[in-house]
Amino acid sequence: MMVRAAKPEDCHTVNVMMVRLIDEIYGRESEEVRRVLKANFTEGALTELCGEEHAILYVVEADGRVVAFLYGWYFRYVLTIYWIYSLREFRGKGVVKDLLGHAEAELRAKGCWKLEMYAYAENNRFLDFCAKLGFSKGVLIEKSMFGFKIQNIFKVIAEPDTEKREAKIKIIGEAGQGVKLLSYTLGQVLTQLGHEVSLNLAYDASVRGGTISADLIYSSRPIENPVIDEADVLIKFTRTRDWFPAKTLVIDESMCREEALSCSIQTNQGTMYGFEDVAISLFGSKIYINMIALGRILRYIGVNILLLNIKELLPARAIEKNLEAIKYGFSYRDDV
Repeated sequence: MMVRAAKPEDCHTVNVMMVRLIDEIYGRESEEVRRVLKANFTEGALTELCGEEHAILYVVEADGRVVAFLYGWYFRYVLTIYWIYSLREFRGKGVVKDLLGHAEAELRAKGCWKLEMYAYAENNRFLDFCAKLGFSKGVLIEKSMFGFKIQNIFKVIAEPDTEKREAKIKIIGEAGQGVKLLSYTLGQVLTQLGHEVSLNLAYDASVRGGTISADLIYSSRPIENPVIDEADVLIKFTRTRDWFPAKTLVIDESMCREEALSCSIQTNQGTMYGFEDVAISLFGSKIYINMIALGRILRYIGVNILLLNIKELLPARAIEKNLEAIKYGFSYRDDV
């Protein structure tokens, strides 16, 4: 048997196994739950996901046949494993252990310090198996999007420094764009996932139409310095010329319709995404720009919105539309 990185042509086989996995693990849940889970991991969705820079997909091949896979998301030196599965006839042969060992070795070389999974809390057999492989229990999520419990498990494979433990997100926008709601909701999501979170909001002198920025840091340890000198992710909703250092810039493309020196320079290393255009065309108002952006941020940093009942974190006003905007930004699918 050989563990290797998946190829695009493997996505069909992996999708077939993913359907089996969902039916097996979530057999006690409703058909609706299983249908939605499958909708988010169709062959097309899987191919799209694997095209993103943070996606990880390994397969085990035996006699020219893919018999197991591991799919996850690698962000800020942590691998979050979404799915890991082996065909029944290959269980008990060390296939899953080999998959995890391969992922651990490959990513440790890239600076990875932790592997984590969010497992169906009722699957005690799997949790016990992972404990034998060195995983410990983390936070218990009492209520996922579908109402059942999710158990976080993790394995520390290297001792990280503060820089690796912390992830820093800076959001810059204008009053009325919902930066405050976006940052508070993101902070609540990360807190529910067991992170320490620091959030600081700053306003300029203007009462109306002024700039507002949010500095959000999350970590596995208490945060000593809440000030962001360089962001890991920078989100900009405003045409400000102020420059801020960041490893990745996600910027609203509607800001760059006119020739603007600041836009052309600052988006060289970033991702263009039309938050405002989408908010207006699909949701009828630019007020949903913040929730579309929230969905995009969660996807980028590897937080699967299926894990949480985000609806409970949102204000009652326009709750359904806000939820749909988050799903859209995340590329969540309600149906196949």
